[in-house]
Parts: sequence; C-alpha cells; structure tokens
Amino acid sequence: MESAGNNDIIVSVVMPVRNEGKFIRRVLDDLSTQDFPQERMELIIVDGISDDDTYEAASTFESKFQNFRIISNPGKLSSKARNLGAKAARGKYIVYIDGHCHLPSTKLLSDIVALFEKSGADALCRPQPLTLRPQTLFQRAVSLARASGLGHALDSTIYTNRERFVKAASSAASYRRSVFERVGYFDESFDACEDVEFNTRVDKAGLKSFISPKLTVEYAARRSIFALFTQLYRYGVGRWKLFRKHPSTLGSGTLITTAFAVGAVIYPLLWLLSFKVALAASVIVALYLLAVFVASFSIAKHPTQRLTFFVLPVIFFTIHFALGYGFLVGIIRHRS
Repeated sequence: MESAGNNDIIVSVVMPVRNEGKFIRRVLDDLSTQDFPQERMELIIVDGISDDDTYEAASTFESKFQNFRIISNPGKLSSKARNLGAKAARGKYIVYIDGHCHLPSTKLLSDIVALFEKSGADALCRPQPLTLRPQTLFQRAVSLARASGLGHALDSTIYTNRERFVKAASSAASYRRSVFERVGYFDESFDACEDVEFNTRVDKAGLKSFISPKLTVEYAARRSIFALFTQLYRYGVGRWKLFRKHPSTLGSGTLITTAFAVGAVIYPLLWLLSFKVALAASVIVALYLLAVFVASFSIAKHPTQRLTFFVLPVIFFTIHFALGYGFLVGIIRHRS
C-alpha cells in the first residue's frame, strides 16, 4: 500500500452538494457502512449554501465518521466545490461522490485503493448506470434509453461492464493527489461538464485511467420530460464551453444532435417555403423515426419492459433535441 497522507488518511471522499436533503442520507449511510478502516478515510462535504435541510441531514452523520467535515461553498457551482474539496483533502487518493447516488458495494473504497495499486493508474473511472431504485415506468425507460447506443455518446464508458484502461474523459472520478499537481484544478467557469473538461486535461497530460465494474455508482433517472430536458440542455451548453476550450472534443454525436435541433425547428417551416425541399427533408425525418422505432422496439421486446415502448420515442427525441439545443444556445450566447 502506498504511504498514507497526513494522519495516515488514504482516501479522501469529497461530496459536492447543494439542495440534496431528499437524497443525501442514503449515500451517507452507504459511506458509513463501507468495509474500509474509518481512520484511513475522511469525508469532506462541500455545501453550496443549500436552501433545504442538506446541512442538517449531513450533520446527523458526523458521529458515524472519524474524519468528517462540512465546508461552505459560497460559489455554489460544483466546479468550485470540487476544488475546495480537493484542496482540503489530506488523503493520497481523492474520490468524488455525489449527494444523490447509491453505492451498491460496501467494498467501493477498498476496491478503489486496490485498483490504484494493481493498475498503477493515475485516475479511476466508474460505470454510472441510471438504475437507482425504486423506479417509475418513465424512469425505467429513461434508464434504458440512456444506456442504449442511440441514447448516449458511443465513446462514453459510463455503461461499461469490463475492466480495462480507458480515456478519463467521460467517467473518471477518483484521482491520485499527484494528478492535481500535474493538470491543475477544475475550471470554475463551468456550470456543467466541469468533470469532462478536467478529465480531458488528464488525458492530454498522458496520464493513465482504468475502469472497473467494481466501482459502479448508481444514479436515479430523471422523473419527467421537463427534468430530463433541463439536464440534457445543461449538458449541451457545457459541451459548447468544452468545445471552445478543447476543440478536439467536438465529436460526431454533438454535431448530429445540433443538426437535429436545427432541423426540428426548420422542418415544419419547409412545408410553407418549399414543398420539394420539405419532401426531400422528409427522407431524413423518416430515417430518424425508423432508427428511434428500431431502438425502442429492441429495448421493449423484453417481457418486463414492453410498456416502455410507448414513452421511449419521446425520451429519445428529448435527449437529442435538448443536447443540440443547449449547444446552439451556447453558440448564440458567445456571439451576442
């Protein structure tokens, strides 16, 4: 085992939170029951001036940890919280855990340390499926759609089930302290995708990243179309900021969803402006609808998932349009 940091702390868990009163008890309970020596870990909760009972809920767990701190984040943004936590951390390994997830394994922290030592990686990535239960029918459909090839970037590793070396960009969440010394901290101008931007710098620095299903962290799917749209819209805006800083991150998926958002607005108008152009565009629309139908049917053909077929097309449309629309808004804001 690597030599410990101050006070023999090996793992520093940093939890950026804001208004997580409804969910934080679950993940804190998960952390308090980890099969890992309490004296070798610390928990740092970074609260973004929550308006609910997040602070009070978190405070009730202080007695369950030997090393427990809540620090304030006046800047409120997750990027700022991540930096405050990293700078306050004393461990050799810094692990980011959100306040609205579930840790299905009681050996998560032990496995993180073991995999750092075994792989020699600078960062560890983790699967992040939207499988947190209980789920409504809509949440189940969102979970299945997001995990499909039509519902997330093809180069993303957040739904993988294999151990291997990968790029950090999409799913790294645990780091050696030396990573921050090499690449700096999170860009606090980002309101979304700050982790992807940081991980892009990790990759550009030539650092190694490793992923394992042992590190899986479960998240809850959004409960409504509006919530799903809002989430993906923020990701779209974040992707624009990411592209401006790292042009090489512009992938085909971003281009396709942006073109989709433009097309979704323009297509109805084409019927008023040019029948022939509208007819030609209808071929593209038909191909898109076919792809959505095939993907929805493939997911819903399982006996326990048949009812999801009726909401999956709307979910796919929302994912694609929100991402593209967010990217377009980012462009417009920058030009204005």
